[in-house]
Amino acid sequence: MKLPTFVPTLPNAIVTARELLAEAEAVDIHDHGRIVESHGTLTVCLASLLAALDAEREAAR
Repeated sequence: MKLPTFVPTLPNAIVTARELLAEAEAVDIHDHGRIVESHGTLTVCLASLLAALDAEREAAR
């Protein structure tokens, strides 16, 4: 999967991750389509969060 190249600021990435996690927790486990969509969304969100962490570490050097 090709992930977005945009790297958010760490605070924005954390807020987004919390929001998307809350949305994912509300998904009906029996709705296969929504579960797959949620997985994709969380995967991209996690990649963005890790990119933001890496950027912050790099900036601190």
